[in-house]
Amino acid sequence: MNKIDKKKIKTIIEPFKPYIYDVDTSGEIKNLTAPPYDVISKELQNELYERSLYNIIRLEYGKELEGDDDKENKYTRAARLFNEWTGKGILKRAAKNAIYVYSQIFNIDGVEYERIGFMSLFKLPESKDNNSIYGHETTLSKPKEDRFKLMETANANFSPIFSVFEDDNQEVLNILKKAVSEKEVKKIFDFIDDSGIRNMLYAIENEKIISDIQNEMSDKSVYIADGHHRFETCINYRDYVKKNELDKKGINADYCLMFFAPSGQKGLVILPTHRGIKGKNINIENFIEILSKYFIIKETDTDDLINENKKTGEKNVSFGFAHKSGRNFILSFKNETSDSKITNPLDNLDVSILQKYILKTALKITQDEIDNQKYLVYEKDAKKALEKVKKGELEAVFFMNPTKIEDVIKIASVNLRMPQKSTYFYPKLISGLLINPLIK
Repeated sequence: MNKIDKKKIKTIIEPFKPYIYDVDTSGEIKNLTAPPYDVISKELQNELYERSLYNIIRLEYGKELEGDDDKENKYTRAARLFNEWTGKGILKRAAKNAIYVYSQIFNIDGVEYERIGFMSLFKLPESKDNNSIYGHETTLSKPKEDRFKLMETANANFSPIFSVFEDDNQEVLNILKKAVSEKEVKKIFDFIDDSGIRNMLYAIENEKIISDIQNEMSDKSVYIADGHHRFETCINYRDYVKKNELDKKGINADYCLMFFAPSGQKGLVILPTHRGIKGKNINIENFIEILSKYFIIKETDTDDLINENKKTGEKNVSFGFAHKSGRNFILSFKNETSDSKITNPLDNLDVSILQKYILKTALKITQDEIDNQKYLVYEKDAKKALEKVKKGELEAVFFMNPTKIEDVIKIASVNLRMPQKSTYFYPKLISGLLINPLIK
């Protein structure tokens, strides 16, 4: 493969020597890892604490204790434990630089999928005006403050940022699959997690294969799928390190830990997040009358609602609507409703159409109320959402179809931001498989 033309480089990735759990010392890997911090409830946090004294939760998302202050808190405890675990050999530093293949095999509605990608270091761009990486979500200050304090105190990435990239001819995907099939890898972990997902991690130490991946990635832009707060925190911390000349004291914050998934694979799955309505009375007759201006409306049975919405959504923007009265409808958007002159790709998204014509126009819910979730309840499980409507726990629910990966890339590439809960990449990445230290 030809050498990289440095003038054309977009994306710089590097192999690295992460800290990895030594299962002979620390125990079964399933009991040491966790989902991403931002989906962990207090109940799950407690459960993960009880599983093992060495579960990654104690570093990534520690408990807040009574009496915590500036000197003793969840961040200082994480830093102290990280040092203890590396000192005791609970976490061991890899001996060689490597790029890591990460595969997850999972099942949706009886169909098996495999999502495969790789983990490595990603060189953070020097400025926001770059063509190497794009996001699609709006971030909030509070989570970034939390992640910054953890990074500042512990000086490590305990979980990867999830990104995707366009791999139209499957060059990178084929390199990864070939490396695994021809056993040019070293298996690190192979386990089933709590959700029944098989997680496999392999190390590629072969310098030729690493170079091939670097070459293929050099001219590709990457798009953040999950982990926007962590990524922006990495940028903020890098700038903080430079400003305070902490790099001269051995801190290297120029790179972050990232997972890269080729976009063309069947296993890159985005699931919908359904919208429940609570605390907002819906007069069904008036509501349907207003919607008839914008949607073709078809009443249907409860049993057919979800599947029929999926089928309709393959050809057009469509929503399944279940009301607590027991009546159910398919709402198929009239394309002639939209302004053909509009070129903003956000306006064509299902979630944008739902917000504009249903939430704001028909239900009179304001943007501020949407942002603060005054009447909205987000539900990932369609069957559970429907059950809540039947029990009267929700006034209604709108069943969504998933956002397409092509739309995510299109919107991110022009620096636009999607509405809340537009994408749910499934499954989530496991935290704790690899830890990237920021101390040289």
